[in-house]
Amino acid sequence: MTDKSHPSPYGSAPEPGPSADPPPRSSPWGSPSPDQSQPHDQPPPYGQPSPYGQAPQYGQQPPYGQSPPYGSPRYGPPQQFGPPPHHGRQQPPFVAPVDPKRVLPRLRLIAVTWGVAALFVAAGVFLSITGFLDSVEGVAPTRTFASGETVTVTLDPADGPAIYLASGTSVNYECSIGGGSGQARLLTVEGRQRLTMNGTQWEQILRVNAPSAGAYQVTCTTQQQAGARFGVGRDITAAVGDVLGGAALLALIPGVGVLAAIIVTIVVLVRRSSHRKRLAAGG
Repeated sequence: MTDKSHPSPYGSAPEPGPSADPPPRSSPWGSPSPDQSQPHDQPPPYGQPSPYGQAPQYGQQPPYGQSPPYGSPRYGPPQQFGPPPHHGRQQPPFVAPVDPKRVLPRLRLIAVTWGVAALFVAAGVFLSITGFLDSVEGVAPTRTFASGETVTVTLDPADGPAIYLASGTSVNYECSIGGGSGQARLLTVEGRQRLTMNGTQWEQILRVNAPSAGAYQVTCTTQQQAGARFGVGRDITAAVGDVLGGAALLALIPGVGVLAAIIVTIVVLVRRSSHRKRLAAGG
């Protein structure tokens, strides 16, 4: 008995065995199920889209947990409109040069002002020196007398009268004062105060405390015959205050000249700058 088998119209059936792969299951969306279509480590066949990492369509949000691919129409880099920004240094606009001779006021005004200030300084120095010399001459004794001689002098308490001694050697002296409308006194001087006038060195030895202005008689004697001479002048300490006060007053003269020169210089430079700008702008 022969067993006649009829071939299948759909081809030969696969032989059962462990190497046979089960048929793939279809996905309801038309693509194979990702868990059985092909392994995860193999790329999809050419021409078939991958179920993983597909870019969303235009206007659609990407799946949850996935970032949009770079360059998509909706999530790409922002587009710039207009010319690109210029980061370099811009060239300043061209300004036509201005003739310096047309700019006002003239610079010679500054030179003239500083010349006047120099004259003020010179005048202040000259007057200060002259005033100092006059003060020294006023301090030095104007009336001199020898030892044992009595002289009558006019004294004013406001001038600070004093008695001086000129001697080549050390001597012992004694002086007295009388007359006037009140009792005048002679006061000792602390320290040694000296001045030189016309080649003669004078040392202030006493101060005269006169109660009022008037004529007084002064007498001075020495125990040694050394040719000493005495004189009546002004107190050096009182005269120094007058000299300093006069010097401060005279210092205002150079200060006024220099201050005026500085103010004029600033005003001229500011006005020249504004005038130059107006000329450059065509004004």
